[in-house]
Amino acid sequence: MTETAIDTQNWLEDGLRLFGERQVEQAHEQFRRAHRKAPQDPRAMSWYGVTLVLVERNSNLGISYCDQAIRLNGPTPELVLNQARVHLALNQRERAYKAVQRGMALYPENVQVRWAQEAMGWRRRPVLPFLSRRNFMNKYLGKMRHKWRKHRSPPPEMNPVTLGQPPHEGAELPRD
Repeated sequence: MTETAIDTQNWLEDGLRLFGERQVEQAHEQFRRAHRKAPQDPRAMSWYGVTLVLVERNSNLGISYCDQAIRLNGPTPELVLNQARVHLALNQRERAYKAVQRGMALYPENVQVRWAQEAMGWRRRPVLPFLSRRNFMNKYLGKMRHKWRKHRSPPPEMNPVTLGQPPHEGAELPRD
């Protein structure tokens, strides 16, 4: 590994740790360093794009970097979630939804993508699949299921920084 690659990797790891600790401004500085050192690295480009939107409010460049990273590397779970984070930060919920949906289609077993899907509040299958969604029994039982799940665990927090993370310690993915 070259010195440039080692530096980039170290800055990315530091940035990811800081981002996970919700220290977005400090993470932005680490991602900026990594991106400047290796401007064609898709991970550095994508994470720098996310923090550009969150910290500097530079939406055009942030979206551009996230999209370009996916074009360079292909849609990995990390890059797709970053694209969803950017759109969520810009209150573009439908685009964030589509990014997470693409991640679910490609990586249905990825835990972070599934947590993101749960946080976005997706429609569940009808309780009685042989009846239509509009059927009185499906509506009633669906409301009961929703109340039970809401009572059982708090709703997941939905913001760009926590998207793809468990809503609380010991949380389990829904079985649906």
